[in-house]
Amino acid sequence: MQPNMNANQKPTTNWQKILIDLKRSHLEKNHPDFYKLSGGIKMKIQPYTDSTTNGLTASILDFLKFNGNYANRINCIGISRRINGKMVYTPSSTRKGVADIHCIINGKHVSIEVKCKATKDRMSKEQEKERKRVESAGGIYYVAKDMESFINWYNQFFNTGSKLVNQIK
Repeated sequence: MQPNMNANQKPTTNWQKILIDLKRSHLEKNHPDFYKLSGGIKMKIQPYTDSTTNGLTASILDFLKFNGNYANRINCIGISRRINGKMVYTPSSTRKGVADIHCIINGKHVSIEVKCKATKDRMSKEQEKERKRVESAGGIYYVAKDMESFINWYNQFFNTGSKLVNQIK
């Protein structure tokens, strides 16, 4: 949600409104019973946001999913767990610097690193190295800073005429 915004308030930007409509359509098509039991068109859906890193990541994942792409969020944090009564840290097996989202768009591998403009995130040295690895292997690497620029890049790069982009302009 946007700062000072609760789930009952209306989204403030066009991409947010349209993404909510796409989510409703997705639920209605893929989960019709849930959709009906949740109130159908009157179902309360939390507004999307790009003012936090988690909010931007969730918005991008749903955008990709609702436009027919494969997308997966990558978690590279280790885990603390209890083994024989002792807390033990197990490091991640994911290489340091791996992008936040891996997806396939039109048959192409795309790594998306989420660096929220609102929180002034920056790429680390490990992330820059990973970017070079992905691009040298023929993959596409994109740094997403906000939803509107992500949507514009998506539409220009893939020329897909995504459901959301066509309505934003």
